[in-house]
Amino acid sequence: MLIAGVLAISNRKRIKTGQTQLSKLFLLWIFLGWVLGTGLITLMPAAFGGEPKSTLSLVPFKELISNGPGIGYSVIKEGIANILLFAVGGALYMLALKPSVGRIVLHLGFFAVVVEAGQFALGIDRISSVDDVIWAILGAAIGAFTLRGLAKRKMRNRTPPVAS
Repeated sequence: MLIAGVLAISNRKRIKTGQTQLSKLFLLWIFLGWVLGTGLITLMPAAFGGEPKSTLSLVPFKELISNGPGIGYSVIKEGIANILLFAVGGALYMLALKPSVGRIVLHLGFFAVVVEAGQFALGIDRISSVDDVIWAILGAAIGAFTLRGLAKRKMRNRTPPVAS
């Protein structure tokens, strides 16, 4: 994923001018790298050693409502991090496969549920929370809608005016 990112950044001028186009396969590899990286990061144990434990939170925004934004706004920062992470995933999915926004939200929402279930099942000392799934769905929608809007605007700008 790092290599793909470096290639995309280093060729951004050529990509922008149309001299080079990112292939579907390249974009698919970037997206799959995001999926793998997200899975690895979110399924890492919070602490090594000790007794494995699982915590499940099925009440939306319970932590935020009962404890406020947390120490140093940690609850809000975690939500924003989830939104940003899945916004990138939604944008990459849109670039790689060009599905509908609804399909992106559905697939990445399912991926978030699988990650949270995995955290709970593995007992890796993390809180499996419905909040993370909500933030992931919101992020996926933001990423997909943003990219779809940019693509539509780009197509509108390319369309030559119709002579009357």
